[in-house]
Amino acid sequence: GEIRLTGLDPNSAQGDRALVGILRDMGADIRWEGDELVARASKLHGLHADCSQIPDVVPALAVAMAAAEGESRISGAARLRIKESDRLSAMCAALSAAGVCIRETEDGLLIRGGNRLCAAKIDGCNDHRIVMAMAVLCASLGGTIRGAEAVNKSYPDFFRTLRALGLRMDVRP
Repeated sequence: GEIRLTGLDPNSAQGDRALVGILRDMGADIRWEGDELVARASKLHGLHADCSQIPDVVPALAVAMAAAEGESRISGAARLRIKESDRLSAMCAALSAAGVCIRETEDGLLIRGGNRLCAAKIDGCNDHRIVMAMAVLCASLGGTIRGAEAVNKSYPDFFRTLRALGLRMDVRP
């Protein structure tokens, strides 16, 4: 399939825009076409990403790495241990529950992607970025996320947007 996103600024100063380049380096077919960011289905492969300057992308990147073939490594992300949750531990627990071969390091994650994944019961850890990253995985695999209301901190319409894209999932307070 294909997803087209509008309303994004390709020249944004936000570090999150670096995710487009990292996904491209992993083999993603993702590019700007005029004012739309277009992503098409593609096979991903593992890589090493130093996230010291872009720590907020780690949860979403870890989900992408779980879907990629081979080993991936996230480093430079030790400060994620003192966010709304310990995001490294939270992502390790959530992805492990879904069948991902993952291990925490002092400053990141080691992920062996390409395994068969399964529906899981995920603890959102009262962290909007954990909930949003795992929502995409749960929408494709099934499963539930407890504490999904944490998205209200940054994107109250997040689940409405997912439903508009055709994704369905079970969320719990």
